[in-house]
Amino acid sequence: MRASFEEAKAKAPAILFVDEVDTFGDRSETDRNRGYMRAVIAGFLELLDGFNRRKGVIVISACNNPEQLDPAIRRAGRLGQHFEVTLPDESARYSILKYHSGIDLDPKQVEQFTLSTQGYSGADIAQLVRLAKRSARRRKEDLAGDHIVRELPPAVELPANYVHSVAVHEAGHAVVAVELGFGELVSVKIASYAIPGNGNQVGGATYAMPQHLRRTRAAYLDDIAVSLGGIAAETLVFDAFFDGAAGSHTADLNTVTRTATLLEVGLGMGHTLIVADNAPTRLDALRASDPDLKKRVHDTIANEFERAKNILRSRRPALDEITVRLIQARSLSGDEVREIVERHRRPAVSLAKIPRNMGA
Repeated sequence: MRASFEEAKAKAPAILFVDEVDTFGDRSETDRNRGYMRAVIAGFLELLDGFNRRKGVIVISACNNPEQLDPAIRRAGRLGQHFEVTLPDESARYSILKYHSGIDLDPKQVEQFTLSTQGYSGADIAQLVRLAKRSARRRKEDLAGDHIVRELPPAVELPANYVHSVAVHEAGHAVVAVELGFGELVSVKIASYAIPGNGNQVGGATYAMPQHLRRTRAAYLDDIAVSLGGIAAETLVFDAFFDGAAGSHTADLNTVTRTATLLEVGLGMGHTLIVADNAPTRLDALRASDPDLKKRVHDTIANEFERAKNILRSRRPALDEITVRLIQARSLSGDEVREIVERHRRPAVSLAKIPRNMGA
Protein backbone atom coordinates (compact mmCIF):
# COMPACT_ATOMS: atom_id res chain seq x y z
CA MET A 1 0.00 0.00 0.00
CA ARG A 2 2.77 2.42 0.93
CA ALA A 3 4.72 1.42 -2.18
CA SER A 4 1.71 2.26 -4.36
CA PHE A 5 1.41 5.74 -2.83
CA GLU A 6 5.17 6.30 -3.20
CA GLU A 7 5.01 5.29 -6.87
CA ALA A 8 2.10 7.68 -7.47
CA LYS A 9 3.97 10.56 -5.76
CA ALA A 10 7.08 9.82 -7.84
CA LYS A 11 4.96 10.09 -11.02
CA ALA A 12 2.92 13.10 -9.91
CA PRO A 13 0.73 14.52 -11.22
CA ALA A 14 -0.97 11.14 -11.07
CA ILE A 15 -4.22 9.35 -10.29
CA LEU A 16 -4.09 6.42 -7.87
CA PHE A 17 -7.09 4.11 -8.24
CA VAL A 18 -8.06 1.86 -5.32
CA ASP A 19 -10.58 -0.77 -6.41
CA GLU A 20 -12.91 -2.64 -4.00
CA VAL A 21 -12.06 -0.14 -1.25
CA ASP A 22 -14.93 -1.47 0.89
CA THR A 23 -12.79 -4.51 1.71
CA PHE A 24 -11.08 -2.30 4.31
CA GLY A 25 -14.33 -2.49 6.25
CA ASP A 26 -15.19 -0.52 9.37
CA ARG A 27 -13.07 -0.35 12.54
CA SER A 28 -16.22 -0.75 14.66
CA GLU A 29 -16.66 -4.34 13.45
CA THR A 30 -15.49 -7.08 15.79
CA ASP A 31 -13.93 -10.34 14.67
CA ARG A 32 -10.59 -12.09 15.15
CA ASN A 33 -9.00 -10.15 12.25
CA ARG A 34 -10.07 -6.70 13.41
CA GLY A 35 -6.79 -5.90 15.13
CA TYR A 36 -4.93 -6.36 11.89
CA MET A 37 -7.51 -4.46 9.83
CA ARG A 38 -7.55 -1.53 12.25
CA ALA A 39 -3.83 -1.15 11.65
CA VAL A 40 -4.37 -1.36 7.87
CA ILE A 41 -7.13 1.27 7.98
CA ALA A 42 -4.96 3.53 10.14
CA GLY A 43 -2.15 3.19 7.63
CA PHE A 44 -4.51 3.98 4.75
CA LEU A 45 -5.82 7.09 6.54
CA GLU A 46 -2.24 8.27 7.11
CA LEU A 47 -1.45 7.86 3.43
CA LEU A 48 -4.61 9.70 2.41
CA ASP A 49 -3.91 12.83 4.46
CA GLY A 50 -1.09 12.12 6.92
CA PHE A 51 2.03 14.11 7.76
CA ASN A 52 3.48 13.72 4.25
CA ARG A 53 0.80 15.26 2.06
CA ARG A 54 0.14 13.54 -1.27
CA LYS A 55 0.72 16.64 -3.39
CA GLY A 56 -0.10 16.05 -7.05
CA VAL A 57 -1.79 12.69 -6.38
CA ILE A 58 -5.55 12.27 -6.74
CA VAL A 59 -6.94 9.13 -5.09
CA ILE A 60 -10.06 7.58 -6.62
CA SER A 61 -11.70 4.44 -5.33
CA ALA A 62 -14.64 2.22 -6.23
CA CYS A 63 -16.78 -0.24 -4.31
CA ASN A 64 -20.17 -1.93 -4.29
CA ASN A 65 -20.97 -1.49 -0.58
CA PRO A 66 -19.99 2.03 0.52
CA GLU A 67 -22.03 1.71 3.73
CA GLN A 68 -19.54 -0.92 4.92
CA LEU A 69 -16.59 1.46 4.60
CA ASP A 70 -15.15 3.14 7.70
CA PRO A 71 -16.63 6.69 8.02
CA ALA A 72 -13.13 8.12 8.58
CA ILE A 73 -12.14 7.02 5.06
CA ARG A 74 -15.24 8.64 3.55
CA ARG A 75 -14.97 11.98 5.30
CA ALA A 76 -14.10 15.29 3.58
CA GLY A 77 -10.43 15.66 2.72
CA ARG A 78 -9.95 11.94 2.19
CA LEU A 79 -12.41 10.16 -0.06
CA GLY A 80 -14.94 12.91 0.52
CA GLN A 81 -16.73 13.17 -2.83
CA HIS A 82 -19.09 10.33 -3.59
CA PHE A 83 -20.72 9.47 -6.91
CA GLU A 84 -23.22 6.68 -7.46
CA VAL A 85 -22.70 4.86 -10.74
CA THR A 86 -26.06 3.26 -11.54
CA LEU A 87 -26.83 0.60 -14.11
CA PRO A 88 -26.87 2.10 -17.63
CA ASP A 89 -30.13 3.48 -19.00
CA GLU A 90 -31.53 2.76 -22.47
CA SER A 91 -29.28 5.23 -24.28
CA ALA A 92 -26.17 4.18 -22.39
CA ARG A 93 -26.83 0.47 -22.99
CA TYR A 94 -27.09 1.06 -26.73
CA SER A 95 -23.91 3.15 -26.72
CA ILE A 96 -22.10 0.35 -24.88
CA LEU A 97 -23.38 -2.14 -27.45
CA LYS A 98 -22.09 0.01 -30.34
CA TYR A 99 -18.73 0.43 -28.61
CA HIS A 100 -18.21 -3.33 -28.27
CA SER A 101 -19.82 -4.42 -31.54
CA GLY A 102 -19.27 -1.53 -33.94
CA ILE A 103 -22.70 -2.10 -35.54
CA ASP A 104 -26.02 -0.23 -35.69
CA LEU A 105 -29.31 -2.00 -35.07
CA ASP A 106 -32.45 -1.30 -37.06
CA PRO A 107 -35.38 0.30 -35.15
CA LYS A 108 -37.11 -3.03 -34.37
CA GLN A 109 -33.86 -4.55 -33.16
CA VAL A 110 -33.20 -1.47 -31.01
CA GLU A 111 -36.60 -1.92 -29.33
CA GLN A 112 -35.94 -5.62 -28.68
CA PHE A 113 -32.46 -4.85 -27.34
CA THR A 114 -33.77 -2.07 -25.08
CA LEU A 115 -36.54 -4.26 -23.66
CA SER A 116 -34.44 -7.38 -23.18
CA THR A 117 -31.44 -5.67 -21.56
CA GLN A 118 -33.26 -3.87 -18.75
CA GLY A 119 -31.07 -4.29 -15.68
CA TYR A 120 -27.97 -5.21 -17.71
CA SER A 121 -24.58 -3.84 -16.72
CA GLY A 122 -21.85 -2.85 -19.15
CA ALA A 123 -20.16 -6.20 -18.49
CA ASP A 124 -23.40 -8.03 -19.34
CA ILE A 125 -23.60 -6.23 -22.69
CA ALA A 126 -19.93 -6.96 -23.43
CA GLN A 127 -20.65 -10.66 -22.78
CA LEU A 128 -23.71 -10.44 -25.05
CA VAL A 129 -21.51 -9.13 -27.88
CA ARG A 130 -18.92 -11.88 -27.33
CA LEU A 131 -21.64 -14.51 -27.62
CA ALA A 132 -23.00 -12.85 -30.78
CA LYS A 133 -19.52 -12.76 -32.34
CA ARG A 134 -19.06 -16.45 -31.54
CA SER A 135 -22.40 -17.21 -33.19
CA ALA A 136 -21.42 -15.19 -36.29
CA ARG A 137 -18.05 -17.02 -36.57
CA ARG A 138 -19.77 -20.41 -36.40
CA ARG A 139 -22.02 -19.36 -39.27
CA LYS A 140 -19.06 -17.82 -41.12
CA GLU A 141 -20.93 -14.51 -41.27
CA ASP A 142 -20.06 -10.92 -40.48
CA LEU A 143 -21.44 -9.71 -37.17
CA ALA A 144 -24.88 -8.14 -37.64
CA GLY A 145 -27.92 -7.10 -35.64
CA ASP A 146 -29.55 -10.51 -36.08
CA HIS A 147 -26.68 -12.15 -34.19
CA ILE A 148 -27.20 -9.73 -31.29
CA VAL A 149 -30.96 -10.33 -31.19
CA ARG A 150 -30.50 -14.13 -31.19
CA GLU A 151 -28.55 -13.89 -27.93
CA LEU A 152 -31.26 -11.84 -26.17
CA PRO A 153 -34.03 -13.36 -24.05
CA PRO A 154 -36.84 -14.19 -26.52
CA ALA A 155 -39.29 -11.32 -27.00
CA VAL A 156 -42.78 -11.83 -28.40
CA GLU A 157 -44.29 -9.23 -30.73
CA LEU A 158 -47.50 -7.85 -29.23
CA PRO A 159 -50.75 -8.29 -31.24
CA ALA A 160 -52.09 -5.20 -33.00
CA ASN A 161 -55.25 -4.98 -30.85
CA TYR A 162 -53.13 -5.18 -27.68
CA VAL A 163 -50.85 -2.39 -28.92
CA HIS A 164 -53.94 -0.32 -29.75
CA SER A 165 -55.31 -0.64 -26.21
CA VAL A 166 -51.93 0.28 -24.69
CA ALA A 167 -51.68 3.30 -27.00
CA VAL A 168 -55.15 4.50 -25.94
CA HIS A 169 -54.20 4.06 -22.28
CA GLU A 170 -50.94 6.00 -22.50
CA ALA A 171 -52.49 8.71 -24.68
CA GLY A 172 -55.10 9.18 -21.96
CA HIS A 173 -52.43 9.74 -19.31
CA ALA A 174 -50.64 12.22 -21.57
CA VAL A 175 -53.69 14.30 -22.49
CA VAL A 176 -54.94 14.61 -18.90
CA ALA A 177 -51.42 15.54 -17.73
CA VAL A 178 -51.11 18.28 -20.35
CA GLU A 179 -54.57 19.66 -19.63
CA LEU A 180 -53.97 19.80 -15.87
CA GLY A 181 -50.41 21.09 -16.15
CA PHE A 182 -49.12 18.09 -14.22
CA GLY A 183 -45.36 18.71 -14.16
CA GLU A 184 -43.87 18.71 -17.64
CA LEU A 185 -44.62 15.78 -19.91
CA VAL A 186 -41.26 14.57 -21.26
CA SER A 187 -42.34 11.61 -23.39
CA VAL A 188 -44.92 8.89 -23.85
CA LYS A 189 -44.00 5.44 -25.19
CA ILE A 190 -45.48 2.06 -25.97
CA ALA A 191 -43.75 -1.24 -26.67
CA SER A 192 -43.97 -3.58 -29.65
CA TYR A 193 -42.51 -6.57 -27.81
CA ALA A 194 -42.72 -8.22 -24.41
CA ILE A 195 -40.72 -10.97 -22.71
CA PRO A 196 -43.14 -13.68 -21.50
CA GLY A 197 -43.37 -13.97 -17.72
CA ASN A 198 -41.10 -10.99 -17.12
CA GLY A 199 -43.76 -8.46 -16.10
CA ASN A 200 -42.61 -6.00 -18.75
CA GLN A 201 -43.92 -2.48 -18.77
CA VAL A 202 -45.55 -2.14 -22.19
CA GLY A 203 -46.06 1.60 -22.04
CA GLY A 204 -45.49 4.66 -19.95
CA ALA A 205 -45.50 8.44 -19.73
CA THR A 206 -42.53 10.28 -18.22
CA TYR A 207 -42.90 13.59 -16.39
CA ALA A 208 -40.36 16.11 -15.11
CA MET A 209 -41.52 17.42 -11.74
CA PRO A 210 -40.16 20.53 -9.96
CA GLN A 211 -37.25 19.75 -7.65
CA HIS A 212 -38.86 21.55 -4.71
CA LEU A 213 -42.56 20.86 -4.60
CA ARG A 214 -45.13 21.74 -1.93
CA ARG A 215 -48.49 20.25 -2.78
CA THR A 216 -52.04 21.09 -1.73
CA ARG A 217 -55.03 18.76 -1.81
CA ALA A 218 -55.81 20.03 -5.32
CA ALA A 219 -52.35 18.99 -6.52
CA TYR A 220 -52.84 15.48 -5.10
CA LEU A 221 -56.23 15.27 -6.80
CA ASP A 222 -54.59 16.24 -10.11
CA ASP A 223 -52.09 13.44 -9.54
CA ILE A 224 -54.96 10.99 -9.07
CA ALA A 225 -56.76 12.26 -12.18
CA VAL A 226 -53.61 11.85 -14.31
CA SER A 227 -53.09 8.32 -12.97
CA LEU A 228 -56.70 7.51 -13.91
CA GLY A 229 -56.32 9.04 -17.38
CA GLY A 230 -55.36 5.67 -18.86
CA ILE A 231 -58.46 3.73 -17.81
CA ALA A 232 -60.61 6.81 -18.47
CA ALA A 233 -59.42 6.77 -22.10
CA GLU A 234 -60.02 3.01 -22.37
CA THR A 235 -63.54 3.47 -21.02
CA LEU A 236 -64.32 6.16 -23.60
CA VAL A 237 -62.88 4.20 -26.54
CA PHE A 238 -63.74 0.60 -25.61
CA ASP A 239 -66.64 1.12 -23.13
CA ALA A 240 -64.55 -0.71 -20.50
CA PHE A 241 -61.04 -0.74 -19.12
CA PHE A 242 -58.59 -3.62 -19.00
CA ASP A 243 -57.04 -5.45 -16.06
CA GLY A 244 -53.53 -3.98 -16.41
CA ALA A 245 -54.54 -0.99 -14.27
CA ALA A 246 -54.52 -2.99 -11.02
CA GLY A 247 -52.61 -5.72 -9.27
CA SER A 248 -48.99 -4.64 -8.91
CA HIS A 249 -47.72 -2.13 -6.36
CA THR A 250 -47.09 0.43 -9.12
CA ALA A 251 -50.34 -0.14 -11.06
CA ASP A 252 -52.58 2.90 -11.58
CA LEU A 253 -55.48 1.86 -9.34
CA ASN A 254 -53.17 0.67 -6.56
CA THR A 255 -51.34 3.99 -6.68
CA VAL A 256 -54.46 6.17 -6.57
CA THR A 257 -55.93 4.10 -3.73
CA ARG A 258 -52.83 4.80 -1.64
CA THR A 259 -52.85 8.49 -2.57
CA ALA A 260 -56.53 8.97 -1.79
CA THR A 261 -56.13 7.20 1.56
CA LEU A 262 -53.10 9.35 2.33
CA LEU A 263 -55.17 12.48 1.70
CA GLU A 264 -57.89 11.35 4.09
CA VAL A 265 -55.87 10.07 7.05
CA GLY A 266 -52.17 10.72 6.47
CA LEU A 267 -51.94 14.39 5.48
CA GLY A 268 -54.87 16.04 7.23
CA MET A 269 -56.35 17.01 3.85
CA GLY A 270 -59.59 15.06 4.16
CA HIS A 271 -62.50 15.40 6.57
CA THR A 272 -60.25 15.95 9.61
CA LEU A 273 -56.88 17.39 10.54
CA ILE A 274 -56.17 14.33 12.68
CA VAL A 275 -53.57 12.14 10.98
CA ALA A 276 -52.39 8.57 11.37
CA ASP A 277 -49.10 6.87 10.59
CA ASN A 278 -48.85 7.06 6.80
CA ALA A 279 -46.90 3.83 6.31
CA PRO A 280 -48.59 1.93 3.41
CA THR A 281 -49.44 -1.11 5.57
CA ARG A 282 -51.01 1.14 8.21
CA LEU A 283 -53.11 2.95 5.59
CA ASP A 284 -54.26 -0.37 4.15
CA ALA A 285 -55.30 -1.57 7.61
CA LEU A 286 -57.21 1.64 8.37
CA ARG A 287 -59.07 1.47 5.09
CA ALA A 288 -59.97 -2.19 5.63
CA SER A 289 -61.27 -1.62 9.16
CA ASP A 290 -63.12 1.67 8.62
CA PRO A 291 -66.09 1.53 6.19
CA ASP A 292 -66.54 5.32 6.30
CA LEU A 293 -62.90 5.87 5.32
CA LYS A 294 -63.22 3.31 2.55
CA LYS A 295 -66.25 5.19 1.18
CA ARG A 296 -64.44 8.55 1.28
CA VAL A 297 -61.49 7.03 -0.58
CA HIS A 298 -63.89 5.55 -3.13
CA ASP A 299 -65.68 8.88 -3.60
CA THR A 300 -62.39 10.72 -4.14
CA ILE A 301 -61.24 8.22 -6.76
CA ALA A 302 -64.66 8.14 -8.46
CA ASN A 303 -64.80 11.95 -8.68
CA GLU A 304 -61.33 12.13 -10.25
CA PHE A 305 -62.22 9.32 -12.64
CA GLU A 306 -65.19 11.36 -13.86
CA ARG A 307 -62.99 14.46 -14.14
CA ALA A 308 -60.46 12.56 -16.25
CA LYS A 309 -63.20 11.23 -18.52
CA ASN A 310 -64.68 14.73 -18.95
CA ILE A 311 -61.27 16.12 -19.92
CA LEU A 312 -60.80 13.36 -22.49
CA ARG A 313 -64.31 13.79 -23.90
CA SER A 314 -63.54 17.43 -24.57
CA ARG A 315 -60.15 16.49 -26.08
CA ARG A 316 -61.25 13.36 -27.95
CA PRO A 317 -59.74 14.41 -31.34
CA ALA A 318 -56.37 14.97 -29.66
CA LEU A 319 -56.67 11.63 -27.84
CA ASP A 320 -57.38 9.82 -31.10
CA GLU A 321 -54.51 11.47 -32.99
CA ILE A 322 -52.00 10.77 -30.22
CA THR A 323 -53.16 7.14 -30.18
CA VAL A 324 -52.60 6.77 -33.94
CA ARG A 325 -49.22 8.50 -33.77
CA LEU A 326 -48.12 6.24 -30.91
CA ILE A 327 -49.08 3.11 -32.84
CA GLN A 328 -47.05 4.37 -35.79
CA ALA A 329 -43.98 5.74 -34.02
CA ARG A 330 -44.14 3.95 -30.62
CA SER A 331 -42.88 7.14 -28.96
CA LEU A 332 -43.81 10.83 -28.84
CA SER A 333 -42.02 13.67 -27.11
CA GLY A 334 -43.82 15.94 -24.69
CA ASP A 335 -43.59 18.77 -27.21
CA GLU A 336 -45.28 16.65 -29.88
CA VAL A 337 -48.12 15.77 -27.51
CA ARG A 338 -48.60 19.39 -26.46
CA GLU A 339 -48.66 20.50 -30.12
CA ILE A 340 -51.40 17.98 -30.92
CA VAL A 341 -53.49 19.00 -27.91
CA GLU A 342 -53.16 22.70 -28.74
CA ARG A 343 -54.02 22.16 -32.40
CA HIS A 344 -57.24 20.35 -31.50
CA ARG A 345 -58.53 22.90 -29.02
CA ARG A 346 -62.03 24.01 -30.03
CA PRO A 347 -61.89 27.51 -31.53
CA ALA A 348 -64.04 30.17 -29.95
CA VAL A 349 -67.18 31.07 -31.91
CA SER A 350 -66.88 34.49 -33.58
CA LEU A 351 -70.14 36.44 -33.72
CA ALA A 352 -68.79 38.33 -36.74
CA LYS A 353 -69.07 35.15 -38.80
CA ILE A 354 -72.79 34.60 -38.06
CA PRO A 355 -75.05 35.89 -40.89
CA ARG A 356 -77.12 38.88 -39.81
CA ASN A 357 -80.27 37.95 -41.78
CA MET A 358 -80.92 34.33 -40.82
CA GLY A 359 -84.33 34.33 -42.59
CA ALA A 360 -83.19 35.89 -45.84
